[in-house]
Amino acid sequence: MENTNALTPGEITNLWNSYLSNSMAVGVTSYFIGTAKDPEVVEWLEKALDLASFQVSGAKNLLDQSGHPLPQGFSSEDLNFKAPALYNDNIILFVKYILSEDAGPVYTIALSEAKRSDVRDYYLSVVTKLVNLINQLVALMEKKGLFEPKIHLPVPGNIEKVQKQSFAGNWLTGRRPLNAVEITQIKSNFINMELMHEFFRSFIQICSSTKLREHLIRGQEITEKHMDIFQSLLTADELPNLPTWESEITDSTVSPFSERLMLYKISVFVSSTISRYGTALGTIMRKDIGVEFSRLLAEISLYGEDTLNLMIEFGYLDQLPLARSK
Repeated sequence: MENTNALTPGEITNLWNSYLSNSMAVGVTSYFIGTAKDPEVVEWLEKALDLASFQVSGAKNLLDQSGHPLPQGFSSEDLNFKAPALYNDNIILFVKYILSEDAGPVYTIALSEAKRSDVRDYYLSVVTKLVNLINQLVALMEKKGLFEPKIHLPVPGNIEKVQKQSFAGNWLTGRRPLNAVEITQIKSNFINMELMHEFFRSFIQICSSTKLREHLIRGQEITEKHMDIFQSLLTADELPNLPTWESEITDSTVSPFSERLMLYKISVFVSSTISRYGTALGTIMRKDIGVEFSRLLAEISLYGEDTLNLMIEFGYLDQLPLARSK
C-alpha cells in the first residue's frame, strides 16, 4: 500500500541539500571561528554555526525517520583546523552575507514545497532563524563600512510613463542610462562573482591536484571576464568602481579544505550564479544587457557542467533517489 506520509520528491531534495550543504557549513564556519581575529566576527560566526548545526540535525532526523539513507556529508576529515588563516575577517563576513542571501529564497521555496507538518515546521524554524541572523550580519557589516561604495540615484520629481519602445534599446547598444533594477542586478552579480573569484584564487593557492587546479584556473579566468563586463556597464554611466578583495586572502599555502569540499563549494557558487543570472534576465529591460547576461549564463552553465563531470570522475557525487530502481 502507498505510504501517504512518505516524503515527496521536493521534500527529499530539499532535506538532502540542507543536510549536505550545512554539514559543509558546520566545518567551514568552525574553521573561520578558529582563524577570525575580531571578537564581533567570532560572536556572529558562533551564531551561524548554531544555525548550521540545527539544520544538519533536523534534516538528518527527518530523513532517518523516513528511512532515507543520508548523502556523504562533510566531516573533520574534510578540514584541517590547524591550518593558518586563509581569509581575513572582512571577506569572511562578505562570504557569509552572499551565502545567506542565496539561502533565503532556497529555504522559503523549501517551506512552500513542504507538505508534511514536521517538514514545514523545520523549514519555518530555519527561515525564522536565518532572517534574524542576516539582520545581525547586515548591522555588523554596516558598522564596519563593508557596503561602500553605496550607489545613490537622483530622486525624480514625478513618475513618468515610458513613451517609446526604444526604452529597451537595441540588441547591441543601449540608448538610455541604467535604471534602478539593472544597477541592482549588475552590482549584485559583480559582488557575487568577485567573491567567487577570490575563492578560486585561494583554492588555486592550496590545491595539490593538477587536474582540479587547471579547472580552478579556468574558473578564475571566467570570473575575471564577467567582472570586467559588469564594471564596464556601470562605468559607462559614471557609476563608481566596485571594490575587490585580493588583500583579504592571506599568502598561506596550507590547505584547510579537502579537494572534495573545494569542488563542492565551487559547484554551489556556480549553481547560485546560474540562478542569479536567470533572475537578472527576467528583470532587466535593456536588450544589450540581456545579450550580455545570456552569453555569460551560457558560459557559466558550461563550466557548471564540467564541474559536475569532474565531481563524478573523482567519485564525489552522491545520487539522489530515482523514480524507479535501475
